[in-house]
Amino acid sequence: MHGAVAAERARLLGSDHPDTLASRYEVGFTLSRTGRPADALCEYAHVAQAREGVFGPDHPDTLAARQESAYALGQLGRHDEAHQTYTSVLAARERAMGPDHPDTLRCRHNLAFTLTRLGRFEDAYQMACEVAEERARVLGADHRDTLATRYEAAYALGKLERWGEALLIYHEVAEARAQALGADHPDTLAARFEVGIALGRLDRGAEALALYRALVEDRTRVHGPTHPETLRTRHGVGVNLGRLGLWEEALAESRNVYALRKRVLGPNHPDALVSCREVAVGLGWLGCWDEALIEYRHVADARERVLGPDHPDTLASRNDEGHCLEQLRRE
Repeated sequence: MHGAVAAERARLLGSDHPDTLASRYEVGFTLSRTGRPADALCEYAHVAQAREGVFGPDHPDTLAARQESAYALGQLGRHDEAHQTYTSVLAARERAMGPDHPDTLRCRHNLAFTLTRLGRFEDAYQMACEVAEERARVLGADHRDTLATRYEAAYALGKLERWGEALLIYHEVAEARAQALGADHPDTLAARFEVGIALGRLDRGAEALALYRALVEDRTRVHGPTHPETLRTRHGVGVNLGRLGLWEEALAESRNVYALRKRVLGPNHPDALVSCREVAVGLGWLGCWDEALIEYRHVADARERVLGPDHPDTLASRNDEGHCLEQLRRE
C-alpha cells in the first residue's frame, strides 16, 4: 500500500517532494517492522539524503530518517555503524530540539540499547538510568517509554551479572505495565518473562518454574499455543525443571518444544537449535550420552552451516560435542 502511494506521489509530485519522501519513509518503516531491514535501510538512506537536500541536515524529518537508518543497521547486526549514526543524530537533536525533547530522549534510549549490543554494559546501564530519569520527569514515571528504558537498564544489569538489582526493576516494570497497558499486553508479558530469567539466575528455580507455567497459560490464551513467545516461555519451563533436577520432565518438555519450533520456525532457526541443545542436555543428565551426541552434533553442524565455523555459537556447540565425547570415552 505505502509503496503504491509513494510511486504515485513520485509520478505526480516528483521524487523529492516532501509528500513523496513521507510515503517512502513509511515504506521503510513497514519493511523494518516486517523483517526486511536491508530493504528498509535502502529506503531510509534515500529519504535521509533527499530530506537533507530539501530541508537541511538538522530538520526533524531528516533526523527521523537517519535515526531509523540506525535502527535498521542494528537489526542487521551492524551495531558499530548504528552507534555512530545514533551519536551523530543525538548531537543534532540536542542542538535543534534540546536535551529534554521526547525525540532526543528516544535517540538516547536507542543509543543505550546499542551500547548493550556492543558489549559496553556499564555504559549502557548508566545511560539507560539517565534516560529513564529524564523520561520520568518529562513524560511520567509510568509512561511506556519510561518503562521501556527501565527495562533496558535491567537488561544491562543482567549482562553485568547484577541479577538481584535486575529482578527488582523487572518486577516494578511488569507491575507498572500491567497497570498502564493491561495484564495481557505484550510488553507486560515480556517483563514477566524477564522476571523469570532473573529468578532462574538467582537459583530460585521453583519460583521461576511457577512463574513460567502461569505465563505459558497467559501466552497461550493471548497468542496461541504455537506462537514463538509461547514456545519461548515453554522452553523456560523446561530449563527450570532441569535446574530443579526433574530431568525426565525437563527432557519431555524440551522434546515437545523442539518439535513445535521445528514445525513453526524451521529446523535451522536459532530457537529450534537452542531447543535441540536442551534435549541433548537432558539426555546427558540422564546418562544417555550416545543419544546426546547425536543432538549436539546436529546443533553444531547446523550452526556451522548457518553461522560459519568461527561464530561463538558454533564454537560453543563444538565444545558441547567434545564434552559429550569425553563422557562416552569414560563409560
